[in-house]
Amino acid sequence: MKGLASALLLAGIVQLVGLAGPLEMSIGGGPSVVSLDTVHDAIGVFNSLITHLNETFAVHPDVTGEIDLVSPMRDALYLHAAERYWITDGFALGGHVGYLRSATGTRGTYEGTESSEIRVELDLHSVSGMLTAEANILDIGLRLGGYGGIGYHYVMIDRATVFEIPEEFPDVIVGVPPNGEGRYSGGSLGFEFGITLSYPVSPGFLIGSRVSYRTARVAEMVDPSGSALDLDGNGVPESISLNGITVQLTLSVHIDLSLGGRKE
Repeated sequence: MKGLASALLLAGIVQLVGLAGPLEMSIGGGPSVVSLDTVHDAIGVFNSLITHLNETFAVHPDVTGEIDLVSPMRDALYLHAAERYWITDGFALGGHVGYLRSATGTRGTYEGTESSEIRVELDLHSVSGMLTAEANILDIGLRLGGYGGIGYHYVMIDRATVFEIPEEFPDVIVGVPPNGEGRYSGGSLGFEFGITLSYPVSPGFLIGSRVSYRTARVAEMVDPSGSALDLDGNGVPESISLNGITVQLTLSVHIDLSLGGRKE
C-alpha cells in the first residue's frame, strides 16, 4: 500500500509539473498619489501660522524675512519587485514587495533682534508585502489582466519641526506646533486592486504597465519611547492613510517550468 501511495503521489507531482506555466519575475516603478489626510490637516496648521507670520512681518519695520509654505505630500515614488506563478495560462498566484516614499518641508529665518528659525521636515517611507491573485482577461498580443491582493504595510515617518516666533510679534500667539524631531513607525493590513497591460517583446520578456488602488490606514505612529505622532500639537495623534493610486512601468521575465517546454 505504501508503494502504491508513493507511486500515486509521484504521478500527481509529475502531472502538476507537466501542467505548470511560467514563473514570472518583474520589477517596476512610477508615480503614486497618497492620501495622508490627517498629515495634510497638520500641514494646513503649519501653513496658516506661516502665512500669518509672513503677513505680519511684511509690514513690520524691525523684522525681515519670509518663509515658503509647506507643500502637500500627495505625490510619491513607488517601486516594486514581484513574482507570479502561472498555474494556468490565465491565472496566477504570487506576491510583491513595494516601497513608497514621499517628503516635504520648508526652512527659513526671520531676522529681528535675533534670528528666529522656522523649519518643517517630513519624510515618509512605506514598505509593503502583498500576496496576490492575477487573471488574464484578454490576450490579443497585448494582454489585459486584473489582480487583487492583501498584505502588510510598515510605515516610518521622520519629522523635525522648529517654530521660533520673533519676540517682535505684536500679539500673544496660540496654537504653535510643538518643536522636536524623531522617527515614528507603525503598520497595518491593507488591500490592493489593479489592472495590468503587458506586451511580449521577445520570448519570455515583457514590458507593461500597472494601474492600482491601495487602501490601508495605520491608526497610530509611535517613536521608540512610545510617544504618538502629534504634528500640530492638538492632542490627537495623527493616523496615516495610504489610500491612493499608483501607475507603474513594468519589466517582466518568464521562466518556463513545464516539462513540455510551453511557449509564451
